[in-house]
Amino acid sequence: MLKRKIYDELLRWKSLDNKLCLLVKGARQVGKTFIIELFARENYKHFTFINFAQNPTYKTIFERDLDVETIIKQISLRVPDAELVPGETVIFLDEIQDCTRARAALKFLTQDGRFDVIASGSMLGINYKDVPSYPVGYVDRC
Repeated sequence: MLKRKIYDELLRWKSLDNKLCLLVKGARQVGKTFIIELFARENYKHFTFINFAQNPTYKTIFERDLDVETIIKQISLRVPDAELVPGETVIFLDEIQDCTRARAALKFLTQDGRFDVIASGSMLGINYKDVPSYPVGYVDRC
């Protein structure tokens, strides 16, 4: 039941015009990553997965300027098999609480609009003081 509810919410979000980045937060080990990965693979031609806890070196993607062209170049260089095709790709930023600059970058990814972006994490909000610029108005929550 819960799996279907969150999946339906993800489908609703995908159908929106001019969508914001989607931030999925919740307790650890409840299946956030599993359901988002399943959704992404079933509903997008291309899926780029960035997990900051599993691969902390991905934080370097966001160490430079946060303009979208720089981010795209860094993802292409650092994420194996990343295919960033506008309108056909979802970028999934997992465990985003481990990379505060990635959270700040959500604003610019939303403004750009070429890619759908989903971020997930637990303990979001606990370290809110560490986020250099929270993207108010550029993120939907689920």
